[in-house]
Amino acid sequence: MNVVLWSALRLWIRYRRGRLPRASLPDPIWYFAYGSNMNERLFRERRHMRWFENRIGRLRGYRLCFSVAGGMRPGVSAPANIKEAPGKTVHGVLYLLPLGKFARLDASEGSQYGYLWTEVEDADGSRVPAVTYKVPHDAPEGRPGRRYFEVIREAARERGLPADYVAFLDGVETRE
Repeated sequence: MNVVLWSALRLWIRYRRGRLPRASLPDPIWYFAYGSNMNERLFRERRHMRWFENRIGRLRGYRLCFSVAGGMRPGVSAPANIKEAPGKTVHGVLYLLPLGKFARLDASEGSQYGYLWTEVEDADGSRVPAVTYKVPHDAPEGRPGRRYFEVIREAARERGLPADYVAFLDGVETRE
C-alpha cells in the first residue's frame, strides 16, 4: 500500500475510533482474533474480510474476559477482551490480512479497544508478530450476551481449538 493512502487511512481510523495505527506497518499484517472474529463466516460475510492465510494461534500470558467497557450497550453488554494473566493462554485465529483490509477492520472495532502489538504462537509453535485488540485500561468484567457468545463457542469448535479451552468456554455464564 502506498504511503499517501496509508496516511489517509490512519487518519480515518483516528477519526472513527480514536486510535492511531503505527505510521509503518507490514503489508500484509497478522491479526489475532480471540472473540467473534474467529468465526470464519461472520468475519468474511459481515466484516467483508479477505485474508491470505489463517492459522490457529495462542497468546500466552493473557486470559479471555468480557469487559462492560464497550459493545453495543456500554455498561450492559460485555464483548470479548483479554487481560494479562501469567500462566494463562488465550486461543484464537491468526489472519494474514492485506493492510487495506486491516484498516477496514480497525475502523470497525469498538473505540474502547487499543492495540496490543505482540507475538502469537501458531499451532507449530512458531512465533508470529501480530496485532490484536484489548481494552487498555482496567475495565469491570461482565457476562457476554448468549447469542454473541454462541458465535464464539461455535467458532472455537469449528476451528478445532484445544478441547480444554472449548470446555472453558462451555463454562462461561452468559446473560440472556
